[in-house]
Amino acid sequence: MQEATIKLGKGLLIVSPWPVVYLEQDKAIVAADIHLGLEDKLEHEGISLPRTFLPQIIQSIVQPARVMGASKIILLGDVKHEFGKPEEAEWFSVKKLIKEAFKVVDRIEVVKGNHDNYIASILGEMNIPLHSYSLDISNYTLAHGHLYTMGKKMIIGHEHPAVSIKDDFGLKHRYKAFLHAKIEGNDIYILPSVSPITVGTDMNETNSSEFLSPILNGRDISNAIPYLIEPGSAVKRFPSLRSLR
Repeated sequence: MQEATIKLGKGLLIVSPWPVVYLEQDKAIVAADIHLGLEDKLEHEGISLPRTFLPQIIQSIVQPARVMGASKIILLGDVKHEFGKPEEAEWFSVKKLIKEAFKVVDRIEVVKGNHDNYIASILGEMNIPLHSYSLDISNYTLAHGHLYTMGKKMIIGHEHPAVSIKDDFGLKHRYKAFLHAKIEGNDIYILPSVSPITVGTDMNETNSSEFLSPILNGRDISNAIPYLIEPGSAVKRFPSLRSLR
């Protein structure tokens, strides 16, 4: 697999074909919405998945960190999936990700998401900083996106952005996507979910009143530029959301 970089903002790169970004100034990989434990939850509910996704999730974060020579990984919320106290399998997945990441980088930090209840204890054991609301780094404000906050240049998750495209036969195909939106003169960069299981919000077909993040809810982002992920292949820049409706 051949990695490449795509400029998303000043000092902010997409590491194609992975669902993460790289902050050049701080040599940091940023990944959002990992949702470790979702696979086990679905199994408990009787939904059998064809394979385990944990190795794929870990590779999606660790491999671009290795390729870019990153010194830091920032997990931008919803590291785990269960709202309540996690079971042993979920803790195993979190510890596994952290241990594999520490083989490549010197530092890991977490910005708390709405699913990250109880995570402070395990992060404390492993000496990993937990930021309750946001983190300012490389002239960007990083926040999970489930709480309202606004900055001149923001990187958020939470929304799980995706875009639906019709092929020549009228069939729809959904792709995870990075988004660059302008809101009140501010640059908002929305990251896709790392978890391959989470479906995401069809940003080109969903009414803005239904957007999950209060940062985006009710906002006109029809001029936002999407970068679609073709899994295992590439990330490609597309025209604005308005033109994809």
